[in-house]
Amino acid sequence: MKRCVLPAAIHTAVLALALVAGGCGRELKPYEFVRPKMGTVFRVVIYASDGAKAAEAAEAAYRRADELNSIFSDYDPQTELSRLSRLTDDGPMAAPVHVSDDLWNVLSAAREAAERSSGAFDITVGPLVRLWRRSRDMLELPTPERIAETQKSVGYDGMKLFPETRSVQLLKPHMRLDVGGIAKGYTATQCMATIRRFGFTRAMFGAAGDLTVGKPPPGKPYWRVAVQDLAHPGGAPAAYVKLRNMSISTSGDTERYVIIGGTRYSHIVDPHTGLGLTRRIGASVISRDGMTSDWLTKPASILGPEAGLALIDATPGAAGRVVTIEGDQARVYESKRWREFVAKP
Repeated sequence: MKRCVLPAAIHTAVLALALVAGGCGRELKPYEFVRPKMGTVFRVVIYASDGAKAAEAAEAAYRRADELNSIFSDYDPQTELSRLSRLTDDGPMAAPVHVSDDLWNVLSAAREAAERSSGAFDITVGPLVRLWRRSRDMLELPTPERIAETQKSVGYDGMKLFPETRSVQLLKPHMRLDVGGIAKGYTATQCMATIRRFGFTRAMFGAAGDLTVGKPPPGKPYWRVAVQDLAHPGGAPAAYVKLRNMSISTSGDTERYVIIGGTRYSHIVDPHTGLGLTRRIGASVISRDGMTSDWLTKPASILGPEAGLALIDATPGAAGRVVTIEGDQARVYESKRWREFVAKP
């Protein structure tokens, strides 16, 4: 019988979700593919009997990621999202604009997320994100007056959706949509769907802190995923979870932060203050799809552990873990269903 071995750990980049999945079947063996995408590293593992076909599936998944990036990126002025936002440069949009199916899927899910989180998750936060990026680069906080003026262009109530025609109307001047908190999870799930269309069901797709897995490796009951320790990011994992046909996302200020005036600010912007979070906090969320797990990590950080986990518990099939750090002390909060997914170290 032919033997094959999957590398002991596969790291998905910045937030370092690490995958551990040993074992293989009589005919299937793991093929791993790594490609830089969206400013990070996308990683694919496919169990297959034919390496060439696995490579073909991985290549198709990467093309799908490129296609989605050409829709969602707010850095590229030519993406569909950027062009939609620019329609408010001279004032509110006079009429709804039809959008692609992918953009509609993300915008409609984001609108629901904003309503469920009372605006803690809000993709219209783009103007504040741009202001915060500038402040972060200059190491200088924006004035309260500048924040107040920018907030006039922010608010999910200014994004009106028309399901019958899959159209969007932005009702405030100078709006800028930012789907960075939901699009990578959507991308991971879509790329996994692409891999499945090639007939491969035992696979995983990792997009930075967002990971989607299919059926487990041959002979295994689940994929065993290691979750990064926020307090000690370079050390041993904080926990292991067992997943099959699920997604997991992790978000926090482990590496992406700035210190201004002696205060540490996260890259996660609170729509209500216009500033990066000052509380050290991170969240890992498991759900049935990557888009849901991705966005749920943000209100868990912005609202705090209690309110964030209540939101997770109210989401069918979801589970979460939130960690806060004060000084050298880390405190862990878990949702009601988190323990159902915990695997042995």
